[in-house]
Amino acid sequence: ATPDLLEDDRLLLLEEGHCMRDQALAFCNLRRIENINTFGASSLSTLVQMVAHGLGMTLLPELAVPLESRRGDIHLMRFADPEPQRVIGLAWRRSSPRKRHFAELGQMISAAAAR
Repeated sequence: ATPDLLEDDRLLLLEEGHCMRDQALAFCNLRRIENINTFGASSLSTLVQMVAHGLGMTLLPELAVPLESRRGDIHLMRFADPEPQRVIGLAWRRSSPRKRHFAELGQMISAAAAR
């Protein structure tokens, strides 16, 4: 799939202010904002249910696909290369007694993302 495909159908996204919504809009470079509906959806599960009922299409992070795609009434497609990628961050208090653990977690996340 390509971002252009999304302009032909109603795109269902999470509610305004959610980082995934903002990243999806940026990646797709959508100009037809009137074709985007959030319906106040606050969860990916709600969006998948709306897709299953024929209300439009949505974007799912790859980590959510195994759980959310168990329904037999939705069709999944991958984006053509280059596939979108999300930006994530890890923050902790400088004085945290667990800062070494957080740094190790950050290294694990970086290693997993490099795969």
